[in-house]
Amino acid sequence: MVVDSARTKPQNKAWPYLEFDALGRAKIVNTKIRISYLIQERLAHGWSPEEIHFQHPEISLPQIYSALSYYYTHQQDIDREIAQENQEIEALKQELKASGYGFESEEFKKSIFGKTKGD
Repeated sequence: MVVDSARTKPQNKAWPYLEFDALGRAKIVNTKIRISYLIQERLAHGWSPEEIHFQHPEISLPQIYSALSYYYTHQQDIDREIAQENQEIEALKQELKASGYGFESEEFKKSIFGKTKGD
């Protein structure tokens, strides 16, 4: 994954509630929750900052608003990060499917539904 080196540290301490992992991806300080994950939840569910806090009580509202501020300041970078992660997930799904493992495998379907296509 290529990460914009300008995002490796917050500039002027504008986002005191954020820290950055080894790849330069922003996350909520003292958590494993990345900004890209929060944004995906917000977009998928239409959650307000208050709803995000309700769903993740370990994250304070100031942390959430800081994360949103960071996202809107670096939206292209975060959107690119999300798109790249989604591509990697799809590639892994296809790899599992091609190898006969995962949710699409006959073995899995048989274990769940009790039969396969040929039964």
